[in-house]
Amino acid sequence: MKIITTIFTLLLFFCLIFSVVSSGQTNDLSNFAEKQKDKNQSQEKDKPLEIKSKPRAEMGDCLQSSGLTRLRVTFDKTAKVTFAEIVIASGCEGFDKRAIKAAKGIKFKPAVKNGEPVTVVKSVEYIFQKY
Repeated sequence: MKIITTIFTLLLFFCLIFSVVSSGQTNDLSNFAEKQKDKNQSQEKDKPLEIKSKPRAEMGDCLQSSGLTRLRVTFDKTAKVTFAEIVIASGCEGFDKRAIKAAKGIKFKPAVKNGEPVTVVKSVEYIFQKY
């Protein structure tokens, strides 16, 4: 009878330990699930700028056969390009002017932060090469 009581006591002890450990894991799992839910909701609120179309810059007349124009472009929260300036010139004024004109025609969906559209400034490049 003493052996049965000891076994019963040990079994009860292990059941108690198991319930304490598993309740802690349940809290950890529910905390993890809540954090994932918050993260997913945050990601739904925050989205990067999405370019829908980027017009090509026309070659035009230029004595050089190639060039690269890098621009700093302001993508407004109203889905309009409000500013474009040359950061690196191609060496041909015609290329650079056409790059600015093309950049101002970019169609996009504004970036979103905390569920609201925001204005962002990005670098845009146009590469010119005559064949």
